[in-house]
Amino acid sequence: MRYVLCALLAAGCGMDRDIESKITIDQGVYGLLVHGCNSAGCQDQVDRGEHVVVYAPGQSGAYAQTTSDGDGIFQINLPTGDYTLCTSSCTPIAITGHATVRYDWTSGPGGGQWQRL
Repeated sequence: MRYVLCALLAAGCGMDRDIESKITIDQGVYGLLVHGCNSAGCQDQVDRGEHVVVYAPGQSGAYAQTTSDGDGIFQINLPTGDYTLCTSSCTPIAITGHATVRYDWTSGPGGGQWQRL
């Protein structure tokens, strides 16, 4: 519920979560990395300079990687296929057709979580 409210009230959460106009890839994965907090008076902030890695099945090592920009945005060109997207934890993703998918990461208690938007 907290994440839905923050998305609806971006100014109240201290950041702009509308990042689609900044995305330059035509196919792959992109998202916003957020340093979350739960204490009174604390506001979530973008997570700049965070390393993001994509792994492909059957390959050793990273398939692709990037670092979030000054706005906390990451984007990685990927061909159609199944992958694992990682920062502090990992989540499976699928790229189908010539599409982009958005996965946002919010750090916090228990390590944080990925959310597909």
